[in-house]
Parts: sequence; C-alpha cells; structure tokens
Amino acid sequence: MLQQEISKKCADSLRAFSQENYQVKLKASHAHELVAAYFGYSSKNALLADEKFPISKIEEAEVFVMMPDKEIDKRRESLIDMSDKLPDSYQLGEAVYSPLFADSSLYRSEYPPFRSFIMFAKYYVENSQRWKDTFLKFGNFQLDHIFEVEEKSDLVILTIAHTTKSSNETYIGLGQTILTLPRVAGKIGFLEPKVHLETWSGQARKHFKPNNGGQNA
Repeated sequence: MLQQEISKKCADSLRAFSQENYQVKLKASHAHELVAAYFGYSSKNALLADEKFPISKIEEAEVFVMMPDKEIDKRRESLIDMSDKLPDSYQLGEAVYSPLFADSSLYRSEYPPFRSFIMFAKYYVENSQRWKDTFLKFGNFQLDHIFEVEEKSDLVILTIAHTTKSSNETYIGLGQTILTLPRVAGKIGFLEPKVHLETWSGQARKHFKPNNGGQNA
C-alpha cells in the first residue's frame, strides 16, 4: 500500500535525522505518530484509513501547505517519553517532508511548499500575471491585502481583499481574489486553485477597518 510506504519513508527520514543531528534514538511508534500529525491526522491509523484524501494521492497535489507548528507541538506533548532534545517543530518537519520533495514522482508542483495558507495567497498575488493584469491597472501604488481563510472538510477558501489606505486610516477595497483549494492528499496537499477575481469601483467599493476579521499584509 502506497500510503504505508510514504508513511514509512517519512518516519525513517525523521528517525535518521534525529539520530544523526541530535543523537536521539526516536521510537518507531513516535516517528509514525509524528508523521501522521505532519500530514494532518490524529494518529497513524487515521492516516492509513483515509480513503477520501489518502496521502497516496500526493503526486496529484499542486499546492502544499504545511501543518501549523502549534498543531505539531500539541502532538509532541502528548507522546510519552518524547525527547526534549529535538529541535522545534518546523525544523523537525523538514526531515518529515524532505523525502517527498526530493522525489520527483511524488512532488511535481511548480510551487514551493508553503508554511501557511496566507503565505500561499501572498505568493499567488505577487506572482500571478493574471492578477497583475487585473489589479495593477489601478495605478503604480502599494496595495494592502486583507486575508481570510475558511477551512472546510474538502477544500479551503482564501479570500484576499485588495485595498489602499485612505486618509482616515480605513482601507478602501479595490477588489478581491478568491482562491479555492480542493483537498487531495491529507491536509497538506491540494489541487491547482480555482481562481475568481473581481474589481470594485465607485459606490461598490468596500471599506475596511484595520484587522476587521482578516489579517493584513
């Protein structure tokens, strides 16, 4: 079963990394539980049982968004006798994911992996020619982006309001980009985003206060 092969490959990488760099002999059971957490599952059994978004479909993913460090931290704290000599969850995650990203049969995306959905959204608006053609026609000035992330069981919706700051410290919305990411492999692998762009003008322009339900960048 490919799911089991991928899980073992990542667990072996994690154990080798721990031994070689921190002289920690990580238990095989701990390694497999951590690998499951890095893919977004509560346990190894849950990872292997997933038939809807199995990690065996990782080769179909175009966008990879890593699990938040805080989620991995919680899992590490729950494992009995887990060594405290290992590095933070971000560094540890590099050892988990490296076998995937080094294997061209598993990682075929033109995108780099992302640490958060907001980082992916920022990357998109900074590198998409379609977005530039739509929004940069407003003029050569700095746009502020307000991000909202809505996670559902089968997809993630990223709404990015494109604004400019007004004189009274509010933001005037010039339009928005909606990126819909269909889930395909675990909680980290997604298909190419479906993109919806819209521009606002005149009275249709929305006004935003700082931090009103989203995150500024």
